[in-house]
Amino acid sequence: MNKKSIILGLTLALVGCLPMGASFAAGTPHFTPHFKNNKAVAEYFWNEVFNKHDTAVINTMVGPKYKQHSPEFADGKQAFKDGVSGFLKAYPDSTAVIKHIGADGDLVFIHNHIKLNKEDRGQAAVDIFRIKDGKIVEHWDVIQDIPEKAANDNTMF
Repeated sequence: MNKKSIILGLTLALVGCLPMGASFAAGTPHFTPHFKNNKAVAEYFWNEVFNKHDTAVINTMVGPKYKQHSPEFADGKQAFKDGVSGFLKAYPDSTAVIKHIGADGDLVFIHNHIKLNKEDRGQAAVDIFRIKDGKIVEHWDVIQDIPEKAANDNTMF
């Protein structure tokens, strides 16, 4: 067996391992799997961007007309990508762990714990995404600092 046959065989074997519905967008190497519902779309997107710091997923998973309600970001996919990229560059150790997630029709709600680094007490946030045709097309958020002391023994999560 020659070298070209081995490479072709390995390539075909790898392609055969991809799940049905997988896609690669033109001009980007990012792999986007097929999702069974909107909640799965938002959860995958969230973890890729805010925990793995992979902003390439924005190219494939955010719709061409992206509406932003957060006052720190302008509308549009590129504005969102630029803003997130700047945040991740400034805070390379940041995380945003999902604590609760729910969906109602085309809206997905993610209650999360944002930390800029391991020592940060962080913030409690709720992000809401509207999803249309498998793409994130709109976003809202509400963010609250986690206080040093609380008037009760309950956590914010």
